Amino acid sequence: MSLPKAYLARKLAEPLPTTDGGTLRTLEDACRYMLALSKQRELGAAWQQAAKLILNRADAEAITHQLSLALFMDAKLDLGHKRARTKTPA
Repeated sequence: MSLPKAYLARKLAEPLPTTDGGTLRTLEDACRYMLALSKQRELGAAWQQAAKLILNRADAEAITHQLSLALFMDAKLDLGHKRARTKTPA
């Protein structure tokens, strides 16, 4: 299913910073970001819900909220992953 360019050009309710230093400003930015996710991240419930909202053409406020939640969840997971890797044995 392809989405109309006019829809993809819609701005999110607010710019969302990503863990890689980028910023999502439009639905197109969000779609491109989501398409680049690893399979593991893509299958996460928060990202799946964001994709459903976009495909169902929900309003920008709802999509922005869900993307923010997904990014927050990723940041939490990334921090935990980094912490686990840098832990030194006692």
